[in-house]
Amino acid sequence: MQKEVINILRTSAPLAGSSASVGASALKDILRQRVVQYYQALDKDIDLSDGPLEDLQLETATEALCVIERLQAILLASNSPEFASIPAKSGSKPSEGTLHEGVAIGTRDLAQIRTLISIIFKWALEPLLGRVIAATPTKPSPKHHGGAQIIDLTDVPADYETLSSAVTRLMHLLLPGGLQGPLAETIISLTLLNRHLTDILTPCIVLGWMPKRQATDSVRPVDDLRPLVMHLLSILPASQTIAALGGILSHPPSALSYVRKSCGFLLSRQLLRPEGVPGLLAVVFGEEDVSGDDASLEKLEHVGRLLCTVPTGTKPNEYYENVITRLITVLSTNPETIPPAHRRAAAFSLSRMLLSGDRPTPGVASDILLTKLHLPFLVPSPRIPAQGEDEAPTATLKQRDLSPSIVLSILQTLLTNADPSPTFISSLLTPIIPTLYAILFRLDQTKTSDPATKDSLKSLLMTWGRVVCASEGLHTLWSIINGEGGEWQVDMTGTLTRVEELTRAPSLYLFTPESLRQAEDSGEFSVDSNPLDLRPDPAHFVKFLNSLDRSEISSELFMRMLEAYREVKSEADADPLRTLMYLQLILQMQSQLTADGTSSNILKKPAYILSFIKHALESANKLTISSGKRSKPSSAGLRMEDLRIVEEEDEELEDEDSDDEAQRRSGDQEMLVTAVDLLLSVLEANPDLSARTAPILNDIFSLLEPLSKDSSETLRPLVQEARMVMTARLASTSASFPEMKTSATHEDSPQQIYQKALKLLQDPLLPVRAHGLLLLRQLVSTRRTKSGLEEPSIDRALVPAILSIFLQSIQDDDSYMYLNAVQGLAAMVDGFGKEVLKGLVDIYSQGLDGLGGSGMTQQDVDARTRVGEALGQVIRRCGDVLPAYGDLLVPPLCAVMSASHFPTTMRTSALSLLAQCAKTDSLVLLPYSADLSAAIIDLLQLESVRAPPRKDPASTDGALAEDKETCALGTMDSQPTSTNSKFPPLRRAALHFLLLLVQACTMRLYDSPGTEHVGFPASLMRRGKSTLGYIAATDEDGVVRVMARETLEGLEQLEGAMVGL
Repeated sequence: MQKEVINILRTSAPLAGSSASVGASALKDILRQRVVQYYQALDKDIDLSDGPLEDLQLETATEALCVIERLQAILLASNSPEFASIPAKSGSKPSEGTLHEGVAIGTRDLAQIRTLISIIFKWALEPLLGRVIAATPTKPSPKHHGGAQIIDLTDVPADYETLSSAVTRLMHLLLPGGLQGPLAETIISLTLLNRHLTDILTPCIVLGWMPKRQATDSVRPVDDLRPLVMHLLSILPASQTIAALGGILSHPPSALSYVRKSCGFLLSRQLLRPEGVPGLLAVVFGEEDVSGDDASLEKLEHVGRLLCTVPTGTKPNEYYENVITRLITVLSTNPETIPPAHRRAAAFSLSRMLLSGDRPTPGVASDILLTKLHLPFLVPSPRIPAQGEDEAPTATLKQRDLSPSIVLSILQTLLTNADPSPTFISSLLTPIIPTLYAILFRLDQTKTSDPATKDSLKSLLMTWGRVVCASEGLHTLWSIINGEGGEWQVDMTGTLTRVEELTRAPSLYLFTPESLRQAEDSGEFSVDSNPLDLRPDPAHFVKFLNSLDRSEISSELFMRMLEAYREVKSEADADPLRTLMYLQLILQMQSQLTADGTSSNILKKPAYILSFIKHALESANKLTISSGKRSKPSSAGLRMEDLRIVEEEDEELEDEDSDDEAQRRSGDQEMLVTAVDLLLSVLEANPDLSARTAPILNDIFSLLEPLSKDSSETLRPLVQEARMVMTARLASTSASFPEMKTSATHEDSPQQIYQKALKLLQDPLLPVRAHGLLLLRQLVSTRRTKSGLEEPSIDRALVPAILSIFLQSIQDDDSYMYLNAVQGLAAMVDGFGKEVLKGLVDIYSQGLDGLGGSGMTQQDVDARTRVGEALGQVIRRCGDVLPAYGDLLVPPLCAVMSASHFPTTMRTSALSLLAQCAKTDSLVLLPYSADLSAAIIDLLQLESVRAPPRKDPASTDGALAEDKETCALGTMDSQPTSTNSKFPPLRRAALHFLLLLVQACTMRLYDSPGTEHVGFPASLMRRGKSTLGYIAATDEDGVVRVMARETLEGLEQLEGAMVGL
C-alpha cells in the first residue's frame, strides 16, 4: 500500500505544482503543461485543444478529485486509525509524517494532498456553483401544458451534471458506507471537514434543498444529497456543524432565498442536540475564549435572537424546553470549566426569553424557565428512600436534577451577567422571595452555614428590594408575614432541604442552673429573642426590611401592620400568637425603622400614619360613646324605662363573659397607647409638622381631649404629652417675629426665649420639658424696674397659647411639671390680670348650669382641683389687691360650694379657696358676708350627721371590724366623684371658712368701731349659735365637733364685739 500511495502522489505531483503570480495567458500555458505531464505519467495521450482557461482549471480539478478518491480508497483499506502530527511535548516540533498501518504520509505529501483538495473547490465547485445559481430561477417557474419544449443550448446542463457529480463524490469520500456507515477517519476526511466543510455544505444545500417549483429541465434538485447531509451533520460535533452553517448564513447566495431558510432550519436542528447550545457558544465566542476579552453586545444579541427563534415546524414547548435546559446546564456548571463569555451569553439569552412578550408565542419560554427555577423552592424536597424502600415516582425524582443550592447559584449568575432590567429581576425573583427569605433566616440561625451562600442570598434579596415596584414589594413582603416560604433545613454539608414541617424543640421547659446559664449566654433572654418561634421572626424580618432601604414600602407595610393588628384585636377568636406576632413586628419597626440615621425611616412620610392614628382615635371615641349611652341621662324628661325598679337584663350580653369584655377593653387600650406613642414619634421625627402643614392634626388634637382624662395610668400621660407637644408646635409655627438684633450683652430677646421654650416643650425627656415651662413662667412674670413692677415683655397675642400650655401641663402627673404649671398660671395672673384669672375661674366652675357637673369623672375632678390649686396660688400672691378681683372670684366659688350636683370634693375645694380669700384679705368677702354666713349655716344644718348611739364595749369584735371597713370605704378620698354631701371634709371646710369669716368680722369691728353692719343680724346669730351648739354636741365626726365649738366661741366673741364689750 505504501508503494501505491507513493506512486499516486508522484504521478499527481504535476497537478499540485506551484507557480508564480503571472498573467492569465502564462497561467493557461502552465496548466496545460501540468495536465499533459500528468497524463504522460499515466501513459495516456490526450489532445488538449486551445480552450479557455476555465476548461483547463476544471480539467485539473476533475483529475485532482480522481487522485483524492484513489488515495482515500487506499487509506480506508489500511483499516488502521491515523495519528495526526501532534507534538510529543510542549514546544517540540511535530513529527515528520502521519502514519497509518503500513502507510506513511509525510509532511510534504500532506501539503500536496491539501493542495489537490483546494484545487477541487477553487477550480471546480466554486465556479460551477456560481453558474448553476445564476441559472436557477429566483421565483417558481410556470407549468407548461404540452406544446413545444424549450431546449437549453447553453453549458448549464453540463455544469449542473458536473457539479452534482463532484458534490456526490465528495460526500462519498466522507461517508463511504452511505447512510448506514460511519464517518471515514482518514487524513483526507479530516482535511475536508476541518478546511472545507462550509464549501461542501453550500452546494449540497443549493442542490439538495432546491424547491421543485424553482427547478428547470437543466437544474433539478438532487434528492440523494439531503439524507447524506443530515447523516453527516448528526455525526459531526455540533460546534463544527454550527460553525459551517453559520458561515453559510453569513454569506448566503443572494439570489436564492431558500438557501438561507434551509440553512437556518439545519442550524436549529443542531441547537437541539445535547451539545448544540455549548457548540454555538464555542463557535461565536471562540476569539473571546482565547483572548479573555468580554463578549461584545452584537454577539450577545445575535446569540439571543438565534436561541429565541423557534424553528419552523417545531413546537415551541419542545424547543424551549430543550434550549432552556441546555442554557441552565451551562450556568450550573463549575465556572472554572466554562468560559466567562459563555456564561454571559447564556444569561443574556435567558433574560431575553423571559422578556419575550412580543414574540409569536409569548409566555411559553418564560413559563418553562420560571418553572424550572422556581420549582425546587416551591415544593418539598424529595426524600431519598432508605434501603429496602420502593423508589418514589419518577415525577418526584426529577426534582433532584436542580437542587435549591444549584438554583441559587444559577440565579446569582443570571443577575450578574444579564441586563440590569427591573422587569427581568422582578419576574425572576418575586414569586420566590418568601422562600428565599425563609432560607436566609434558616442560614442565619445555623452557625455552620456557608458564608458565601448567605452573601449570595442576601445579594439576591437586596437586588430585588431595590428594583421592585412599591405595590409588588408590599404584596410580596406581606406574604412573608402570612407565613409563606415554607420550612427549611440545612445539614452539615450545606445542603438546603424544604420540609413539610420543621421539628422544633419545646419552647416551655424547666431550666436547670446549667441550662439557664447557657440560655443567657446564647441570648435567649434578650429583647429580640423569639421564644415562641414566631414566623417570621420579628427582629430578623424588620432587620431585613431595613436593609432593603425602601422607605415607601416600609411605611406602607407599617400601616398595613397596624390595621391588621387592630382587626385581630377586635376579633374574639383571633389567634393569640398571630396577634403577638403583629405586635412584635410593630414594636420592632418602631425600634429599628425610626432612627434619624436610617434612610428607610417610616416616620418621614407621616400622612398615612396620621390617618391611621385618627382612625384609631375615632374608633376608640365611638366605643366610649356607645358604652356611655346607658348611663347618660336623657334630656327628654322622665320615660317609662326610668320607672323600672329592677333593671332589664341585656340579652345580648347574657352570653358574654366579663373577662372577654375586659380583654376587649384592654385590647382597645393597647391600640390607643400604640397610636398615641406613634403620634409622639411622628412629631419628634418631623420637627416642621404642625396643624398648619397637616390639618389632620387639628382633628387628632380634638380626639385626644377626652382621652386626656382617661383612667388609665399608661394612656393618660401619653395623651397629655401629645397634646402638649401639639400645642407647643402650633404656637411655634403660628408666631412670626421679625428678626431681632442681639444686644451688646448677648441676651436673648423675649421672642427668642419663647421659641426656645416651645422647642424644649416638644422634647421627649421630661426634665427638658419642665425647663421649657420654667422659661415660659419667666416670660410671663412681671418685671421689677426702678419705677416699680411692669407688665411682662411678651406680646399679648401669645397669652392664649401660653395659657393653654400651662393648663395642659397642670394635669401632668409629674410634680415638677405640675408645680411649674401652677406657678406659671399664678405668674400670668400677676402679669396680665383679670383676663387670665377669669379664664381660670371659668374652667374651675364650668358645668354649674344643668347637669354638666354631675357626670364628672375622677380625671375631671383631679383636673379642676389642680386649677383650684393654681387659683389658691393666685389668691395668695394677690395680697392687698385681692378685693379688686372679688367680683371674679367670690360669686363663682359660692356657686360651686352650693351646687349639690357637683362632687363633694369640688365643693370642699371651693370652701378652701374662700377660706384662702379670707386669710389673704378679708375685705374681699365683707360685701358677701351675710349671704355667705347664711349659706354656711344652712349647709351645716342640712349636712350634719348625728352620731349613732354608743354600743356596749362587750360587743363582738366582728361587728367593730365591719363598722371600720364600712367607714373606710365611705370616705371622700376613696370616692372623689361622689356627690354625697355627708362626708365630714365638707363640714370641716365649711366650719373652717365660717370661723375665718367670723374672725374677720370681729377684727373689722375692733379696727373700725363705728362699723354698723358686719353681715351677722341678730336672727342669724341666734340660729348660728344653736346650730353650732347642736353640731358640737351630736356630730359623728370628732374633728367637726371640735371645730364647731371653736366657731361657736368665735360667734360669741363677735356678739360681744357687736354690743361693745
